[in-house]
Amino acid sequence: MIRVSLRLFPLWSFFIGLATCGLALLPVAAAEPGVAVLLVDTDRVEGKIDERIYGQFLEHINHSVEDGLYAEQVRGQGFEGNDFKDYWEPFADASGKAELTDVKFESGERSVRLTAEGSTAGVRQGRVFVEAGVVYDGSVWVNSERGALRLGLRLKNAAGRVLAEAALVPKAGAGWQEVPFKFTATATEREAVLEIFATGTGAALVDFPSLMRADARAHGKFRPDLLASLAALKPPFIRWPGGSFASTYKWQDGIGPAVSRKFSPNVEWGGYSDYYGFGTDEFMELCRQLGAEPMIVLAATGTDPAQLAYAMDWLHYLLDPPTTEWGRRRAANGHAAPYRVPYIQIDNEPMNLGLSPEQYAAIVNLYGPRIRALAPGAKIVACGQKRSNDMSWTEKMVDLAGANFDLLGCHNYEYEPDKFATGVRRIEDYLEKAAGYIRASAHPAIRLAVLEWGLCRSYDWRAGLHTAGSLISYEKLSPSLDLTCPALLMRNTTDNPEWRAWIYHDHVSWFAGSGYVAEKLFRDHYAPVRLASTSGTFRDIITDRATFFSNISQMKPERWTPDTVDAIAAASDDGRRIVLKAVNYDAARHTLLTRVQGARAPVAANVKIWTIAAGLNDENSLAEPNKIHPVETTATYTPDLAIALPPYSVVVVEITAR
Repeated sequence: MIRVSLRLFPLWSFFIGLATCGLALLPVAAAEPGVAVLLVDTDRVEGKIDERIYGQFLEHINHSVEDGLYAEQVRGQGFEGNDFKDYWEPFADASGKAELTDVKFESGERSVRLTAEGSTAGVRQGRVFVEAGVVYDGSVWVNSERGALRLGLRLKNAAGRVLAEAALVPKAGAGWQEVPFKFTATATEREAVLEIFATGTGAALVDFPSLMRADARAHGKFRPDLLASLAALKPPFIRWPGGSFASTYKWQDGIGPAVSRKFSPNVEWGGYSDYYGFGTDEFMELCRQLGAEPMIVLAATGTDPAQLAYAMDWLHYLLDPPTTEWGRRRAANGHAAPYRVPYIQIDNEPMNLGLSPEQYAAIVNLYGPRIRALAPGAKIVACGQKRSNDMSWTEKMVDLAGANFDLLGCHNYEYEPDKFATGVRRIEDYLEKAAGYIRASAHPAIRLAVLEWGLCRSYDWRAGLHTAGSLISYEKLSPSLDLTCPALLMRNTTDNPEWRAWIYHDHVSWFAGSGYVAEKLFRDHYAPVRLASTSGTFRDIITDRATFFSNISQMKPERWTPDTVDAIAAASDDGRRIVLKAVNYDAARHTLLTRVQGARAPVAANVKIWTIAAGLNDENSLAEPNKIHPVETTATYTPDLAIALPPYSVVVVEITAR
């Protein structure tokens, strides 16, 4: 909807009447330049913009965590499942042998036996990244069975030159021992080979090797560059562990010493090994370091009492004082004080599990009161619809279970990349209908959340334009829309190309997807007080700053085109900073005509403009990580501004009073 002052522009009532009645406006050529008009009256506040619409969602998918944010560099640590076949290569002299054995260790069922008879045997894996001058540390668990083997660990470059080597010397005695090591890499190597080897005569079992940067291990076990990429988005909250992964996540397997955590193939997203090294305490530490609030998603796929008890035990672990059973377990794992968990969600996309809204409502009515009793200060999140046309699911959830949750978490993906503009409008229309239904229901205090959104099958600049339009829409709908987080956050560049993400990485570096670039720009210039918004463009409007408002009669309804420009204006709490955000979805260059007026309008101000413009199919990559980026310029302040919107662009204007 176009929002301007009817007091100044009586003709706008006619335009708004057309839009409200649903009458079609005549189309015009998309390539024809036009203008969008935004009146910013500092005396008229439309509402508050909740900072939490800039949240994030971390799921164990496409190596976002394992072999991603989690800094462990050894893959297939426990030799379980297909680890040995997928990640390791045995090597030995003629009288040596390296083999997988059915010898249990900790929670695992297998180990590797190295046998040598005056020879050498070992296992190796490639694709290990080390940097010159960086300290690395870790350990290998060893069980000396017989003889006097000399055990060691080394890294080689692609040519076979040794970059680092450490002896693995267990203490005297039988049984499993953790043998630590530390080294400083002498050269940078993207594709180093890690070898664990034995020489001499005898046999030994080895298991659960670990290798990380020492600074990462000491500060939460996060890969530094990926942690920094996430920190740059300043997420107010993070949702975890899923997504579909949450429905099968075994939280008890992800607490305690890393070596004791269980092997669990990621059956939802590729079957790769996950030892849950990144578990509850690591996630809470991530939130602490980022200053983000955690949203925990409980597995709740039915009304089985055992599953309910398992989920509630997780809340006990998170929230109980250290004098209780689960509180003592948490304290033993390094966090004596109870965690603060402001959001607790009851599973994810239950329709994917074959549940009807009535069946899922029964689950919410079972879990909701138990969560309320254990965490009275937390917001309970129920699952809303998965598609924006499914009002039936939303209505039934509000009617059947509205007393037992606070937020309805919808998912709003756009699956067709070419609908990067029209998809924004479709989703916004759905959310407005859902908010209206809630307001008229018996549970009007319920708020909406969009807990997964984005342009699914594209990470080129279309995804950036869709992101900018979506965030403008969410800012307009706030505060009835309480919080949002896009998907996916992170993924490895070699994984399933259909799912798109904000952060793309390999084992060495990363680059920003288009959604990341657009969201970071908007997040960097967040302002909480919403003043005005507009959508669409008009053609043939005089764009001279001194005269365009006097030529309003030229704005004929048949010359208006939707899905070309979205724009919004917001201000800081003290009013000294005004932020304009705009997206031009069109191939034509448009102009955003803005007038700033009112008692708090600045008399003198500095104006900075950030513009991101690219071709629809342009994209960042590991080779060109900054191909799409904002360009900063300045402008002279005047209450009437004509802001250039290049084709396919996202623009932010910041007006700071002097």
